[in-house]
Amino acid sequence: MTQGHEAGDDAGTAGETRSAAPSKRRRILLIGGGVVAAAIIIAGITVAAIHGATPQPGKGVANALDPVATQLPRPSDTPVATPSAGSTSAPSTAAPAKPGTGTLDARYGGVVASTAAVSQNVKTPGGLTANVTSVEAYTATATRPGEVSGPAVKVTLKLVNDTGSDFPVSTATVNAYYGSASTPAPSVAGDSASKPFTGTLKAGATANAVYVFTVPAADSGDVTLTLSDQAGAQLVVFK
Repeated sequence: MTQGHEAGDDAGTAGETRSAAPSKRRRILLIGGGVVAAAIIIAGITVAAIHGATPQPGKGVANALDPVATQLPRPSDTPVATPSAGSTSAPSTAAPAKPGTGTLDARYGGVVASTAAVSQNVKTPGGLTANVTSVEAYTATATRPGEVSGPAVKVTLKLVNDTGSDFPVSTATVNAYYGSASTPAPSVAGDSASKPFTGTLKAGATANAVYVFTVPAADSGDVTLTLSDQAGAQLVVFK
């Protein structure tokens, strides 16, 4: 009886041992499969990280601590172009200024286009023909503030318009200077003999004008006249 009991016990124990063996193998297989899967995941992350850190053609190395978006160039990263050595700016296309045709004469306060003798015909810058027909000693009568009565000269000028078109002469200016120092002679425009150029001179027409200037009697024979045929024009000088 005792032996039969022990044999049954041994058979039960062996059956339990055989049933436990497959369970242990399954656990081992599950654990091994989990380890392999984890290793594959870790390997994939490592490869991706290495690929992201590897410089690509034409790209900078990304900072592994910053998101990819931060690797985009910032405005301050844009290089500023600098001129290369020896480079020059484009030449100006503006036309050069034309030199003046006359000569500045400080005595008369303007640019002198030409000089002529009294009674000599001369072309003005505007194309008129000018002539000083007479310079006479005269006694002026002042009628306007600042004018002085007394010794003076009366000057008669002639303008011929041979420009082919009407010419405004109302802005023509005549001045006088006397003596070796070319002293300015004050105008006596209020004198009754004074008749300056006015209006518009028709093409082919002739105009005469009279100007009176205060000049000491001793210098009445040493008078220089300047004529500007329009405002801002260069001067014609009569000596």
